[in-house]
Parts: sequence; C-alpha cells; structure tokens
Amino acid sequence: MMVRSRFQGTILGKTYTFTAEESQDQMKAVLDLANQQLTAIKTGNPNLSNEEAAMLLAFNALSDQLKMQEARR
Repeated sequence: MMVRSRFQGTILGKTYTFTAEESQDQMKAVLDLANQQLTAIKTGNPNLSNEEAAMLLAFNALSDQLKMQEARR
C-alpha cells in the first residue's frame, strides 16, 4: 500500500500543494519539467495567458501519453 504525501511547488509564479503517492524526488522532477515546458510555450507564444499555456501543456502531455500507449501495442 502506497502512502500519499503532500508536495508544494510553484508553477508560473503560483504555489500549489499536490497530494500523490510518488516520491518527493519524482514530484520535483515533474514540477521542473512542467515549468521548463511552460516556459518554452510562453517564449514561443508570449501573448498567451498562463491558463492558455497550461491548457496547451496538458493537451501536449495527453497527446504524448496516447502516442506511448499506441507504441506499446
């Protein structure tokens, strides 16, 4: 049985508290990757709001997830 733990991190200047079964190191890696990708999205599209950039990041992440699932078949 995995233990859920809390993790605080900042994304685009706003602090969030996450609850997850993953390790703190895993959550930090995810947070760092999210910030890197959001920075790249906002650099390429400076007129996007933070919300729009986050939506594009989520869409890209889901697209990548589907590609990986299809590749496993």
